[in-house]
Amino acid sequence: MKQLQTPFFRIREKDLLYDITLLKGALQENWGNYRIGYSIKTNSLPWLITYLKEQDFCAEVVSKTEYDLVTRLGFSEKEIIYNGPIKDRKVFEDILLGGGLINMDSNYELDWMEELSALYPNRRFRIGLRVNCDIATLCPEETLASEEGGRFGYCYENGVLQAAIRRMNALPNVCVAGLHLHSSTQSRTVQVFGALAKMAVKIAQEYHLSLDYVDMGGGYFGGRDDKPDYRDYFKEICRELSVYFDPQRTFLIAEPGVSLISRATTFETSVIDIKDIRGRKFVVTDGSRTNLNPLVTRHVYPHHLEYASHISNRKREHSQWICGATCMEYDRLFEIKEDVALAPGDRIIYDTAGGYTMCLNPLFINYLPAVYVEHTDGSLFTAREAWTNDEYLQKNYTETK
Repeated sequence: MKQLQTPFFRIREKDLLYDITLLKGALQENWGNYRIGYSIKTNSLPWLITYLKEQDFCAEVVSKTEYDLVTRLGFSEKEIIYNGPIKDRKVFEDILLGGGLINMDSNYELDWMEELSALYPNRRFRIGLRVNCDIATLCPEETLASEEGGRFGYCYENGVLQAAIRRMNALPNVCVAGLHLHSSTQSRTVQVFGALAKMAVKIAQEYHLSLDYVDMGGGYFGGRDDKPDYRDYFKEICRELSVYFDPQRTFLIAEPGVSLISRATTFETSVIDIKDIRGRKFVVTDGSRTNLNPLVTRHVYPHHLEYASHISNRKREHSQWICGATCMEYDRLFEIKEDVALAPGDRIIYDTAGGYTMCLNPLFINYLPAVYVEHTDGSLFTAREAWTNDEYLQKNYTETK
């Protein structure tokens, strides 16, 4: 295989297929009646979206921009799940009338449904509601994404969810037919997904809902052998759902993002220079923290090294700080302690780099890196060329008068 110019992302089809098969197998074995909606926001690379469509995935979108993208890539409204707190009215209507799924999240959507109910009296609308429940109480040991709790959906504990259900069911041609239980946590335990599935049962029983679907959202671990995987999650989810729901009547939705593509994706960089400053070794690379962690929240970067030459004659260094290509001091990724001295031409390859990386890469100093796909036969396909000023200058105007 030819040596590619760094930095770049690489997607290995073999590993992507592994996780696709793992996910489908877990859903088939434990429930049978399911749909998978790929989280477009996690990585909106057109090649990846098209590939997953060919694997019978739906598209889970949260904006007008994402909707436009996936329809350009061939998705029909029936293959789209529309989530998120900021929805576009026309997209909302198009997906609803086209047979797609809407998981309502905000107060104005209730107003829209009342208007659409009156506008289309001969149509039957079956909609979903996103549930906001107190994960901290359900799972006291869970590490939440925010100390204040989740901000999305209709709150169960204070009666807002109940009011939304009553308001929708009061319409003659509208029925609450789905519950969306996505809830973000840092610890991502199997137990929290079981608790959310149990909450779906509780709500359906309490409000006498006959559901077409339960949407468990995403937020699963993936691509790591030391963490739970789809088999663990859906065994527990389906065990709880089966207490009340019949798989023949109610289908299960999963909306994976990071868990599906992390294992398959690496970000590959080269060592450009070694700087010795007052006894400290700084290893300058052509990648950046902005490529891997645009929000600057991570401090651990799974990686492996490829040496450009034999290391038997190299000395060992007490400390080497791996730094990025930008001129910002915070562009330091991690420290290597008591290990072989790195040299220009060595490569640092970051593993599990596919989720919330490409889509969040800023146009800061350097533009978007290339993305290559390594097919199962070992051949390489260019999914995205590295951006240059040709791309950057498009739709920019420089007239000063």
